[in-house]
Amino acid sequence: MRAKYSFSSLLIFLFTVCVLAVDPLHIYNRNTISLHGEWNIIVDPYENGYYNYRWEAYDEQESGSMGYYGNKKMESPSDLIEYNFDKSPVLHVPGDWNTQDPKYYYYEGTIWYRKIFDKPQMEEGNRAFLYFGAVNYRADVYLNTKKLGTHTGGFTPFHFEITDFLEDENTLVVKVDNKRLKEAVPTLNTDWWNYGGITRDVKILVVPPSFIRDYSIHLESTDTKKISGKLFLDGIATKEKVRISIPELGIRAKVNARNNDEFSFHVKEAELWSPENPRLYRIEITYGDDKLTDTVGFRTVSVRDKEILLNNKHVFLRGISIHEEFASQGGGRVNEKWKAEQILDWAKELGCNFIRLAHYPHNEDMVRLAERKGIMVWSEIPVYWTIEWENEETFQNAKNQLAENILRDRNRANVIIWSLSNETPVNKARTKFLIRLAKHARLLDNT
Repeated sequence: MRAKYSFSSLLIFLFTVCVLAVDPLHIYNRNTISLHGEWNIIVDPYENGYYNYRWEAYDEQESGSMGYYGNKKMESPSDLIEYNFDKSPVLHVPGDWNTQDPKYYYYEGTIWYRKIFDKPQMEEGNRAFLYFGAVNYRADVYLNTKKLGTHTGGFTPFHFEITDFLEDENTLVVKVDNKRLKEAVPTLNTDWWNYGGITRDVKILVVPPSFIRDYSIHLESTDTKKISGKLFLDGIATKEKVRISIPELGIRAKVNARNNDEFSFHVKEAELWSPENPRLYRIEITYGDDKLTDTVGFRTVSVRDKEILLNNKHVFLRGISIHEEFASQGGGRVNEKWKAEQILDWAKELGCNFIRLAHYPHNEDMVRLAERKGIMVWSEIPVYWTIEWENEETFQNAKNQLAENILRDRNRANVIIWSLSNETPVNKARTKFLIRLAKHARLLDNT
């Protein structure tokens, strides 16, 4: 099918480095280097590898290499080194520690992970990023003894640029702490298991000096076929053109890579995404030596009185609530694509056209597979029951998790609800908290 389209003021792409609390990084369809497999681990319930005896963090001191992330080796009996990653046990990544070894089933606290890897092949000027799909709950990440940063939140992706830290042989150490905290999101009390560990993908992405970080695109109107979107670039080279194409719709365009450059079109013959017809189109975005490909569906979601409308038509949601656990083969976090597909097939057998991913963002495989199978998704963050509504740090934590969730999945046609909380008590502080989250959600996704 070749669609008819005309250039007008309908689709606007803003080519800029987006100023957000969270920088997006599209990685799902890119060629990456996997760091999956066996990682050496050290269980550290007293956190001796992070704090000295006065509870001062080693990485905040001049003698910071005393921490376990220093990956030291004892060379003489007088060396005050009481750990050795080379002789320590291993855990598989991605995976939770609870179901890999019975000793860790009830463990809550810190486990240090270490992985040795060679420097990836890179051309001069290339850049490298280290990507984590999720770590539960707090991750302190070190590469070759240098701290890259800290991430809080157990179900959303994060990344660091590692271009300037790479050596021929590299030591990656991650301090993972899954302790439940009163001020955290979620708080101390939940009704799901607190799996700990590096539970999702760990990958390295190598890109040119100027590259496409991410993009967003959506259908605004079924009447006018108005589509709008944004593209986020890093290292903008103003002489380069950005090429965007959706081959099956006959859309090909070139625009300048600078702020507020615009191009527009409308598509009269595009099939809309729905559970009955989960139509997806291939989109290709090229910028210099970088190329990003993805699949996108076009749909609208709205409400009329008490009805939910998909593509301006009433839709009845027949669904179930799903936790990110596998019911057989030892249980544990769903960390393989075939497990996510099995769960979705079970939902389809029940007659579902809709699933609620409770009570936290699930693996990206789950959302994308559901999109292909024609299953609508309710996606939520773990603002659950009673958290510290008046604690600003707690709010910022929730806001960051919401942003990371939306930025990862905002192009998925099947996500129809961003859920901000579950079963929270009604009071002024809670309402203010959720209103602020709602405003931020609409800022990130106005559909």
